[in-house]
Amino acid sequence: MLTTYHKNFKNLFNSLMLSNKVEKLEEQDVHLWEVDSNVYKDLKNYSKYLLNEDEKNRALRFRFRKDHDLFVIGRYTTKIMLAYYTDNTPENVKIIPDSFGKPACEMNLFFNISHSGDQLLLGFSNSEIGVDIERIDPAVDIEGIGKSHFSEIEFQIMMNCTRDERAETFFKIWTKKESLIKGIGKGLSIPLQDFNVTHQNGKVLWELPNEKNYGNWFVHNIETKKGFKSAFAIQKEKVNLSYFHPDN
Repeated sequence: MLTTYHKNFKNLFNSLMLSNKVEKLEEQDVHLWEVDSNVYKDLKNYSKYLLNEDEKNRALRFRFRKDHDLFVIGRYTTKIMLAYYTDNTPENVKIIPDSFGKPACEMNLFFNISHSGDQLLLGFSNSEIGVDIERIDPAVDIEGIGKSHFSEIEFQIMMNCTRDERAETFFKIWTKKESLIKGIGKGLSIPLQDFNVTHQNGKVLWELPNEKNYGNWFVHNIETKKGFKSAFAIQKEKVNLSYFHPDN
């Protein structure tokens, strides 16, 4: 089993890093990875070599097997990537959630992870970052959620779209808002109506006095797999963005 694990690790490492010619992160760099969990579904069989006891127990608490597998594959690939970026080994990477549940590591590198459907989105940077990916679900009550969770400007932008465009616009705004909440890392203690993510240059516009509490943030949508929307949030106006699709 251990020999098989090392072979899988080597193949995954080559697939995710070397074949994509991934450089180490410079100050303005943001690296985003979109991973199809179906491609790496066998990784869950090797999770015991990289997941600690708390992570194994958390995985077991998921009600549905698919959610369990997404969590395991996400942690597995995240540790491999963190090891690469920090010149370490995956076995030495420790992911520890803070008091709000945001995952962090002790290696002077920031990361975030999101999953929806069969897709994983991982973000890495030298400063705080948040990412979000969502499958466009036609069953979602976009008008009800938008009215209660969007700012007035965001809601009007969505409602001014044609009915055919409305769902796509909703998820563009929603992923921006979710990525910001995850980047700040204080959970739902931040009311979603208190900020606007539709400014042209990506700058988050806060309702005072929240701006001085959370600082300057910028959010951007990114092109992703058909049927999904995704976004990232960071405290830098200009970044060098690299977006990797290792399973393409």
